[in-house]
Amino acid sequence: MKIIKEKESVITTFVSKTAISDTPRTESIADNTFLRELPQGEYWKEEYPKETIVLHFTAGYNWKSAYDVFKGPGRVATPFIIDKEGPKYIIKLFDEKYWSYHLGIKEAEYSRNWANDKRSIGIEIVNIGPVWFKDGTWKDYMGKEWLTNDIVQGKNRDADGGVKFPEKQVKAVCDLINYLCDKWNIPREVPKDKMSFQLPQIGEFKGIITHQMFRQDKYDIGIAWPWEKVIEACNLKEI
Repeated sequence: MKIIKEKESVITTFVSKTAISDTPRTESIADNTFLRELPQGEYWKEEYPKETIVLHFTAGYNWKSAYDVFKGPGRVATPFIIDKEGPKYIIKLFDEKYWSYHLGIKEAEYSRNWANDKRSIGIEIVNIGPVWFKDGTWKDYMGKEWLTNDIVQGKNRDADGGVKFPEKQVKAVCDLINYLCDKWNIPREVPKDKMSFQLPQIGEFKGIITHQMFRQDKYDIGIAWPWEKVIEACNLKEI
């Protein structure tokens, strides 16, 4: 991958604990991060306390396609994109203390619509998302065919499965979750039900959640996300 503009991230070393041991684990995500700043007009430069991390997938094949969408009008973006290929996996677009629209909640009856965008840190993970099995072939919504070994099978909305996430990408997400939970004192909790639409109650949840909990028309983070690994690596509690 050719990176046109690359800067060292200001992210510093953090300390967290794993589920396996009570021994503190010191790591740095600075070496795994590069800064690709969005123009300031693509997010709101207003600070807001952070209570949740919302996991998304990009529904695309590379980080650049998501970045190009974020540069469009509407201030729709997330502060982080996690690539599926190195050498650096974490792309930081703006300081997570600010905010931008990333949930797209339109139902007027939900009282915390805008607050949910403000109080959450969105993480976009490069992955095409859902796949459907038809005529003996796995295909994504773009029509690309996938091998069975690349798929985690299981129902998600009307889809029959999802494309797997590479291990190094998952590790980068876990490192970022650990860093953000420590920095913002976000509870290390995740709902037991990780697939269903859960408004309005999810609007009061504090912890790690997903886009499809806010939207009935969304598939992310989907059936292929390896929750067992993430729960262990980030010491999350299911509630």
